[in-house]
Amino acid sequence: MQPAYYENFDEIQKKLWSMLDDAVINRDSPFRIPVFICANQNNIDGRIVVLRKTDKENNVLQFHTDLRSPKVNILKKNNNASLVFYDKEEKIQLRVKVICEINNKNSVSEDSWKKTQHISRRCYLQMMRLVLFQSSQRQA
Repeated sequence: MQPAYYENFDEIQKKLWSMLDDAVINRDSPFRIPVFICANQNNIDGRIVVLRKTDKENNVLQFHTDLRSPKVNILKKNNNASLVFYDKEEKIQLRVKVICEINNKNSVSEDSWKKTQHISRRCYLQMMRLVLFQSSQRQA
């Protein structure tokens, strides 16, 4: 028998948000490290990011990056992007079209910095370098 979420859109959404929420706290979740794809004219770029926060009520997915990363300049020119998640065992692929918002030196970045483990802070060097993308899902 197939799971309820196979045939019911509301159940599909519940399942996907459950998998996204789990990925934030579960280091072994396949949804923890999606592929993030952004583009500006002919400059298309994809990379793995770490999902750091989910907010179902506001349709927000968040990850961190270094302000010096090439994707920051790309997103300043074109804030449209995609995230691709895949869970091999569940046989679920989730493709999310997003509009990215760069947060730096504001309450969003400060709150996230406080919650970032000290070992992870090395990846971003200092608060000035921390950037967050709050990606709001677009309606299909």
